[in-house]
Amino acid sequence: MAAANGGDWHPFAHISEKEGSTMARRTFGQGVLGLLGGVAFAALSGCRLFGGNSYRFRMTVQVETPGGVRTGSSVYEVGAGNKVAITREMATRGWSVKGEAVAVDLPGGRTLFAVRRTGAHFRDLMGLSMNTLHPNFRGTGYDVVEVAKELAHGEYPGPGEVAREDYPLLVTFGDIADPASVVRVEPDALATHFGEGVTLRCITVELTDDPVTTGIEKRLGWLPSHVGTLVRQPTDLPIGEMPIEQRLIRTDFRYGDA
Repeated sequence: MAAANGGDWHPFAHISEKEGSTMARRTFGQGVLGLLGGVAFAALSGCRLFGGNSYRFRMTVQVETPGGVRTGSSVYEVGAGNKVAITREMATRGWSVKGEAVAVDLPGGRTLFAVRRTGAHFRDLMGLSMNTLHPNFRGTGYDVVEVAKELAHGEYPGPGEVAREDYPLLVTFGDIADPASVVRVEPDALATHFGEGVTLRCITVELTDDPVTTGIEKRLGWLPSHVGTLVRQPTDLPIGEMPIEQRLIRTDFRYGDA
């Protein structure tokens, strides 16, 4: 499209010099504030400086086997805060979840992993822990900052049993040294992958002061250097059509410095 004076068209050609200057200042100001807000929140997240809005919880997975109950657990740290905003309407919540997938060692040398992706609100472990521990979080509002503050103060310590619809995604590997061998495990079908008599007993969460769990890279030696999805995306298949377990990435198993 050409401008009226015959020059190149510009998206702001219809704006006067004065209006353009005002718009530029406004846009620049919003951009700077947005950048500063993002940097500030990243700093808060990285330094655990969420004030009183940070709490830790332990998630435990219990599995029945012919030889008795096998368990695995992991401690996570959740921090929630308000991002810097120029107006109330622009204000947003932000949060961080540090920790790694739960690993349960089962008969036959196989391992069940409960990864950081869940069926809970926000699809993460913050939503899972708040849904399970806080009696009102499933209601209207979903004010993650206020709920995080109450949990940080020791209210609703649990333990509580995770609802089936909030479960983390469960996976195993045909060959634990090969990330592409990942297989999804349905909560009601553990025997299909681990043998007769193996069933999921329950998944629970409770508040704790224990340190965030580390060391999963000792099990998954490929994890620290892995890039992209666990299974390479076929060139003719949109990533959204890949099975969810194949779309998992490194941070579904571990995120954050403990």
